[in-house]
Amino acid sequence: MLNFQVKSPGKIILHGEHAVVYHKPALAAVVGVGTTLKFQKTTEDSSKVSFKLEALNTNFEIDIASFNAFLKRCRSKFSEYKLDNAVQLLEEVRLELAKQQDETIDLGSPKKQQTQKAFISIYYLLAGAILSSPVKDLELQQPFTITIDTELNIGAGLGSSASYGAALASAFLAYAQHFDLTNYKDEENQQLISLWAFESERVMHGTPSGIDNTVCTYGGMLRFVKGQGFQPVKILRPLHILLVDSKVKRSTADIVAKVRHLGETFPEVINAIWNACEALVNTAIPLYENFGTCQDDSEKFEKLEQLFQINNDLMKAIGVTHPKLEQIFSIAFKRGFFSKITGAGAGGYAIVLLPENYASNEVYWKLKEELEGAGFGVHATTAGGEGLGMEPL
Repeated sequence: MLNFQVKSPGKIILHGEHAVVYHKPALAAVVGVGTTLKFQKTTEDSSKVSFKLEALNTNFEIDIASFNAFLKRCRSKFSEYKLDNAVQLLEEVRLELAKQQDETIDLGSPKKQQTQKAFISIYYLLAGAILSSPVKDLELQQPFTITIDTELNIGAGLGSSASYGAALASAFLAYAQHFDLTNYKDEENQQLISLWAFESERVMHGTPSGIDNTVCTYGGMLRFVKGQGFQPVKILRPLHILLVDSKVKRSTADIVAKVRHLGETFPEVINAIWNACEALVNTAIPLYENFGTCQDDSEKFEKLEQLFQINNDLMKAIGVTHPKLEQIFSIAFKRGFFSKITGAGAGGYAIVLLPENYASNEVYWKLKEELEGAGFGVHATTAGGEGLGMEPL
């Protein structure tokens, strides 16, 4: 097995956030920042495989003999393991890790809960990849070390958990010889990566929509309707955007519950907003698909700016803004840029739409300076670029 590296991007919701919960379309795109996983064979004699999670400042080890004994017990329960057995396997993993768990760990803190979920995901995906391997009775053999680092803030709406899950899934599937570094982009292999990344999302979130793992794996831009899958939006080139971190922590579940209560109180009003969100997505798609088809895209860009503004006002109408986000919008608008909430809102990130030649525009640098001076995290990147990639180290 070669040493290799996986780069798995994060994602943003361009349009349709919150409305997607109510079976309206959303438009998601990968961003040019993400998660990096390095798989390296261990040269020294060792009976364990090691995992270093830099973002959580945590290290894990799996004892090879114990893990292979677990695989043997699973094989005695599943005559032929398939993804259909995933629910049962996840339960077996939880039981196995409960036996191994250090009772001194305080799982009351959010960081400890994140750490536990990250380890369950590692154990579950590694077991699933090996049990479903085309190589009969495959086991863990030589030791290896996996190091995972990310540019994505955890829990900020940029798909950090899906990016992590897709990186893990691709590494373990390659290790279990489902594919190699030359054919991982074949359709059936990308589908397999996305399916196992979704399983990691189930560990992290319980009932994920499926949009994050899909867009992180495939890349580009996707139209997604809950329960109906996704359709790729064929763009000619990625958009330029500015990611602005409000540095306000929030709970997506709490925000979604608050919006649901608003819809139950004013159903006609809120349903009209969801219908407007759907119309906005349908209007935006041809603009994105045709952006870059002619030398002067200024008219299309102005329309996208207007849609950003409308989208943001619709999100404000359902109460998911925050004073810090309003400060970002005000600074951007003052400099002639259009911005919007992305994801759940009430904190997290805003995105600012940037023109093609933004780096040579003095006003952009003043915008960046003012946002940073106000204490916000700022990162210029793209939306709609490449999906997950693997390469030898």
